[in-house]
Amino acid sequence: MLIPKKWLVVVIIIFMIVFYFILHSDEELAIEHGNQINSDPLLGDKNELEDSEEVELEEEKWAVDVKGEIERPGVYNVERGKRVVDVVELAGGFTKEADTKFVNLAELVYDEMVIYVPNKEEEASNSAVSQVNNDSRIRVNTATVEELMTLPGIGEQRAQTIIDYREEHGSFTSVEDLLNISGIGEKTLENFKEDIIVP
Repeated sequence: MLIPKKWLVVVIIIFMIVFYFILHSDEELAIEHGNQINSDPLLGDKNELEDSEEVELEEEKWAVDVKGEIERPGVYNVERGKRVVDVVELAGGFTKEADTKFVNLAELVYDEMVIYVPNKEEEASNSAVSQVNNDSRIRVNTATVEELMTLPGIGEQRAQTIIDYREEHGSFTSVEDLLNISGIGEKTLENFKEDIIVP
């Protein structure tokens, strides 16, 4: 028995309507499910915490005072890991009267550092700058693992622990801050405190 043409058209239309509603409801479920994932409060807190940690790391800067024969003397806030040459460039470079042979451009900067650039006529100042540059003590806020390992009682693992602590909590502000490091007690600190510079 043949189905009349008009009934065939009606069946096709009903089928299309049902198919449309099934498809549409699946899309709504998918969107709703996606929103639930994105609105998960625990996930949101985790993302916010990660973002805040990244911002904190990015915003950690050190104040460096540039004096003497420099185009724009002053205090500059620079990121960790910068060297004296970077700060000199930031300050506009040396003046024509600058005596640059006593300035260690490769030195890593540290918080509250003073970079003094003498002029060519300052013999006494040259001697003073030379003595500062020849200071063999370890700066714990910028020292590498290898440099820290030169201290009495500090091996590779403990040196890395010092750097990890420094990166997590920021720069050391006093020698006593090193007592917060696991494995460093007062006796160990006493052995090398004269060999370090903080900050």
